[in-house]
Amino acid sequence: MTSAADAQALVPAEFRELVGDHGKSPWNPSRTATGRVLNPLPAPERCACGRPVEIFHHLQVYGREFSDWPWMYRCEPCDASVGMHPFTSIPLGTLATKALRETRKACKQPFELLWQTGRMDRAAAYGGLARHLRIPVEECHFGWFDAETCQRARDWAVKSLRGQPA
Repeated sequence: MTSAADAQALVPAEFRELVGDHGKSPWNPSRTATGRVLNPLPAPERCACGRPVEIFHHLQVYGREFSDWPWMYRCEPCDASVGMHPFTSIPLGTLATKALRETRKACKQPFELLWQTGRMDRAAAYGGLARHLRIPVEECHFGWFDAETCQRARDWAVKSLRGQPA
């Protein structure tokens, strides 16, 4: 078991004051939380622009924390980023530019209505979308989609909401 001092020593000096009392950080993630992620993606090392990806804290990017786990991967020059699963160093998806993040968010909204309104349960919605996209359900994550796949997912969700065949 890692002591609090040992855990703090793993954290780069610039981030030490930002690590919570729990001592967990991307450099000392929770083994329990890490084990809950069923299909982890590797941490991004280089951005599509060719520059290195670094760990940032929400305070550095947004000026405030947005969650209990305010860590993210980011390419500062091109502002591509991705959050992390809580209390882990595992990315939530693939590195995305601001435009792709906005596309993912906009296209996921009609999909979420499918299960939030009770038309389908969440598992059925993801299963149907995965079949439509012809991908394994384990890979059916908006955070993994490119812009074209997001649009295809949105179109399927809108048709499903309207009761039309997809």
